[in-house]
Amino acid sequence: MAAIQAKPAGALFTEKNLPRALELLDSVAKLEVDIAAFPEGYPSTGEKELCKKAREINSYVIATMLQKTQAGKYGSACILISPEGEVIGRQGKTTLLWVFEEGLFEPVDSLPLHDTFHGKVGILRCSEIIYPEPMSMLSMMGADIIFVVSNWNANVIHLWHRIILVRSWENWMPIVGVNTAEWVKSRLVYADFELEPRYGGHSIIVVPEDVANMDEFIVRPYSGENMFTEERLIKAKAGKEEEILVADIDLKRYSEFRWKAFFRNRRLKFNKLEKGF
Repeated sequence: MAAIQAKPAGALFTEKNLPRALELLDSVAKLEVDIAAFPEGYPSTGEKELCKKAREINSYVIATMLQKTQAGKYGSACILISPEGEVIGRQGKTTLLWVFEEGLFEPVDSLPLHDTFHGKVGILRCSEIIYPEPMSMLSMMGADIIFVVSNWNANVIHLWHRIILVRSWENWMPIVGVNTAEWVKSRLVYADFELEPRYGGHSIIVVPEDVANMDEFIVRPYSGENMFTEERLIKAKAGKEEEILVADIDLKRYSEFRWKAFFRNRRLKFNKLEKGF
């Protein structure tokens, strides 16, 4: 798995990001990655070119495309491209966190799960990770791994890390948190304030503890072993600059423990999961 911590070329909604995105995918090819994800809003254009590149590097690719609607808002779609160069998944964003997002984007009311050769892939977009329900829904639907594609505020990156760690624990789920590289948006007006927000940096790949059964899950920490720490759970962590973060993850091992042990006595069920919320 790869988190491509790409740096926007001054903004997210620009065609200037596409050439660099294709260069980064060429770098991914040298790493023999099965699934590679760009951050939220990146590269925003070039679906045809990205499909061609995914076929060249023989890898699944997760990216964001933006199109302006007739209502003047943006239709923002996160796409999953197959190694054959076909778009096999497309999803909008269910949770518009900030007021200015409501003025820009059209929200959707469904959260799909995507089938790949390596397992079932769930994708959460930035603020969707804040709430437990989207992650729980994808887990109960049978997800094997979750990609959290983000453009997260650099000043609260520690909060993003803690949320991802908690979501991984709640669902015994590997999570690839891919953020933009650190960058500054030159001007953002909100509630009559002119802001220059700083985004990005410190993408992480988190995996649960490697345990085989519930007895081991309980006995090891109760016998004195220091488990479930950030040092043990964060498999890879990026810095502030542009970087490709890579980790090998045995999805089947975590899936088996999730359903045979961790979820065994879980009584909460969701209705009509196939329709989203």
